[in-house]
Amino acid sequence: MLAVVFPQTCPACDRSLDRPSRGPLCGTCWLSLPRHPRPACLCGAAASPAGCCGRCRRGLSAFAAGASLGPYEGALRTAIHELKYGGQRRVAARLAEAALGEAAVSALVEPGAVLVPVPLHPRRRRQRGFNQSELLAREIGRRTGATVAPAALVRRADTPAQTGLSAAARRANVKGAFAVRQRARVAGRVIVLVDDVHTTGATAQACARALREAGAADVRLLTMARVS
Repeated sequence: MLAVVFPQTCPACDRSLDRPSRGPLCGTCWLSLPRHPRPACLCGAAASPAGCCGRCRRGLSAFAAGASLGPYEGALRTAIHELKYGGQRRVAARLAEAALGEAAVSALVEPGAVLVPVPLHPRRRRQRGFNQSELLAREIGRRTGATVAPAALVRRADTPAQTGLSAAARRANVKGAFAVRQRARVAGRVIVLVDDVHTTGATAQACARALREAGAADVRLLTMARVS
């Protein structure tokens, strides 16, 4: 009835939605979310022809492992935008389900792991009304049984948006921006840091350093998409 009375189209391909309640993407686009064409570095970043990213070759990565659902393009990019900017919170459940269908992603969430979402500054969270990374972490936790610790890591500096900044500027922008407030939830535990998009990794690396300084035994990165 919804499809007849309130016809909607898929924002990724413009086809009509047969089941609007399962949107915002059509069934075909959900099934054809892009996947990475080649293996990533162990840390989850794009690998070089040598099979390892530059940060790992230089021993600079704070992550023991990492993985993402697919490249930040096509229907996957649209789905993330619908969640992050369109307020379509139900997208988090579909993305979590799709991500856990990837062996490299599901392997990150071992028994006893703690899911920690990348936090927003309180002002930005009030503006948006939610933290998309927290929604994703909760959906992953619901499907795996992993503990979610949304308040373990906080963003204490309201830094400018990273969009448009160079890799070096991104690292400088988030330096010291994150802190652990619940050390007992972190110390000695395997932490899986959850975020929507892995771009240069500057934000994730800053979060991981704070978690390691708080005594995390291992920090891994789980994202929905990676900018290649």
